[in-house]
Amino acid sequence: MPKNFSTEINNEYFLVCVDESNEFYAALEYACVNAQKQKINLILLYIIEIANFRHWKGVETIMQEEQKSKAKELLNIHLAEIKKNYKLKIKTMVKRGDRVETILKVLKNKRYKIKNLILGLALEGNDTNKIINSLTGSFRKKLNLPITIVPDKNN
Repeated sequence: MPKNFSTEINNEYFLVCVDESNEFYAALEYACVNAQKQKINLILLYIIEIANFRHWKGVETIMQEEQKSKAKELLNIHLAEIKKNYKLKIKTMVKRGDRVETILKVLKNKRYKIKNLILGLALEGNDTNKIINSLTGSFRKKLNLPITIVPDKNN
């Protein structure tokens, strides 16, 4: 076997947080193009924020199941679209919790070598910008990887 031939599988990932915003689509396109160029895998993370319905346990359970179903459906749509246009290995995740804390937990997971966190930037106020503000502000010292911020192309 030639010395420069590698049988090693690349286990590095770009992490993209999935939602239904315009800026997400810009971040996803950027991640796919660059992951394919660099031969890196992709993790699509959908975070379900916890609603406070503890006093109505039945309502909370129904809402959680509906949110999980919606998350899986959205991830499957994106997965099919990505596979149609790119040759990438993609892992999908659905997690519950605070968005920033959940992102930090996933980034700290030693199982995945996350090389870059890719986020979309809304040029007009949006919830995604709160994540960016947190991760580039007070939580930045907890991160040891680059964050790529992709502006929404439609604004």
